[in-house]
Amino acid sequence: MISGHTRVFGLLGHPVRHSLSPEMHSTLLRELGIDGVYVAFDVDPTRAHLVGEAIRTLDLVGVNLTVPFKTAILPQLDHLTRAAEEAGAVNVVTQLEGTLSGTNTDGIGLYRALQEEHGFQAQGSTCVILGAGGAARAIAAHLASEGAERIELHNRSAARAQDSCAHLAQFYPHTAFQPCPLGTLPPCELVVNALGGGAEATVAAMDLAPLPRHAIWCDINYWMKSPPQLAACAERGLRTSTGLGMLIHQGALSFELFTGHPVDPARIRAFLTR
Repeated sequence: MISGHTRVFGLLGHPVRHSLSPEMHSTLLRELGIDGVYVAFDVDPTRAHLVGEAIRTLDLVGVNLTVPFKTAILPQLDHLTRAAEEAGAVNVVTQLEGTLSGTNTDGIGLYRALQEEHGFQAQGSTCVILGAGGAARAIAAHLASEGAERIELHNRSAARAQDSCAHLAQFYPHTAFQPCPLGTLPPCELVVNALGGGAEATVAAMDLAPLPRHAIWCDINYWMKSPPQLAACAERGLRTSTGLGMLIHQGALSFELFTGHPVDPARIRAFLTR
């Protein structure tokens, strides 16, 4: 039952109708007996400058952010965690008495998923990230914090890749960050496709031959029916991951930030796969 005491959580982005987050968080709220609802808000991108004030005005307890608001909201926040500063983007905002705090759970969420699914350890590794946006920077930052030796950001915009690498190098000077054009893969331990829609043909045309047999290919776009290269990598014997694991682990972290209740990621995986 929804009453005047029911607290509201949500997902803000454009588009958002494909997201599994409302089902995930609403189920957890119901199972834990928390008087709250989690809904998807499809927000007009031209109103990005009003998102922070909307959270305050509507007294939303906590929200997840997706494109295109992960970076647009930064000037509207009162506090950023180290993870958010490293990523230069936030995907979780919590509100307490009008004060907005932002953090980023994308990087640690993906890393925990890779550990769970493949036993992956970043120490001394070479990693390739396709993309240079907020999610890509968050993932790169966490890989660097876990000891990755070299991280390449392959992106359609060379300037954006260069800016992202320069930003990340401020926090992790012992990791080599390299901007690269989108197209050719080097030998590496991990490839993460953090590009959104529109790049499928370019990614599908990449030559997988340089990847060693122990490499992992991960595509964080869990909502895509057939992510580019995922099936081809599996056929070559490479290890693969969809973005579902990342969604589960970052979702568990988000839920704890929202409510103070820790959640076993296995619990989320059980009903999402069901």
